[in-house]
Amino acid sequence: MEKYSRRNFLKSLGAITVAAFAGRSAFSSALFTFPPKAEDFNLLVVGDSLIWGQGLREEDKFYNLTKNWLEKEIFGGNGEINLKIKAHSGARISLHDYERTALEDAGKDGTKFYYPEINLSFPSIKTQIELARKSYDDPADVDLILLSGGVADITVSHILNPFKSNEELRKQITEYCFEGMSALLKNTAQAFPKALIAVVGYYPIITSHTPMKKIVNDVAETYDSPRWIKPLLNNKLSRQFFRRYRRKMINRSRIWYEGSTIELKKSVENLTAKHDTQRAVFIELPFKEENGYGAKNTLLWNVAKKGRGADDLYEERKIECRETIPALREKTNLKLRTRVCELAGIGHPNAAGAKIIAQTIAKNLQPFFQKDVKIN
Repeated sequence: MEKYSRRNFLKSLGAITVAAFAGRSAFSSALFTFPPKAEDFNLLVVGDSLIWGQGLREEDKFYNLTKNWLEKEIFGGNGEINLKIKAHSGARISLHDYERTALEDAGKDGTKFYYPEINLSFPSIKTQIELARKSYDDPADVDLILLSGGVADITVSHILNPFKSNEELRKQITEYCFEGMSALLKNTAQAFPKALIAVVGYYPIITSHTPMKKIVNDVAETYDSPRWIKPLLNNKLSRQFFRRYRRKMINRSRIWYEGSTIELKKSVENLTAKHDTQRAVFIELPFKEENGYGAKNTLLWNVAKKGRGADDLYEERKIECRETIPALREKTNLKLRTRVCELAGIGHPNAAGAKIIAQTIAKNLQPFFQKDVKIN
């Protein structure tokens, strides 16, 4: 208890000092006083495949780059901060009713963690928060939480589906990125009363810079179409037919990006309005249309030759998917596809994209630390 009392005293003293010099505005801008030593700083990572860093080596994941930035620039290279990761690919904010029922009927409670590259909705982000809280001696010791969520509740395949209703998509964005995220942030703030929560936003997927040929080819690869049929699907004549669907995919991608940005930002503002200090910050990513999937300057993983994933963990993930997905599908009757699991890296930020995300996180977090620091 002595350690925690001393730490709380330092935090309180720091807040009082800031308030004395800056007045009430110090609290409204939430300049947190973090522990003076790296070894006392706790960073928690929860959420879906974006925050997990799908397809990236550990050293390239943006939560790891953020950790390095904190250690080097905030703590001056004096030790390592404490990192705990509960995020994994495919995690929904909360399980859908049919998933919950399927797991219960199969005798599973949805709290088991699998190989994190496998895109499974469980454990949900809500469950990740609950399990993370129990893993700390004192949840108040958590200083910073990196979080992303919402896209897996809708799914990328639904977002890009040109045959679906745009109005339905807008309603789902509000349901999950505002209503669902607002509830999640409320629970997270209660579970970790001293933590600053950084909510990472999403980015454009299919854009006007995505070649038609790339879309047709990679859809065929994702669904493991026979080799003989691909020339019939992907030639100059057939691509003319598919262009109208490309326009719809681009439009739905734009609806998703712009809508999720607005609603996630609102969820952060909604939490802030209920507290005296800014408990959360929204990290809006600077990805542009020209950085979309398959573009010349893409920041996202593509499909490689012969239907392989271009990401760094494709071969490793393929083995894990083939061992896990068929068994889970048989036990739960959930519609889990091994091929989709193998190619789950497609459309996620590559190493260059992850670096930009880390830089953006650092830029947004820097004001919360009461010192000028370098942002690489």
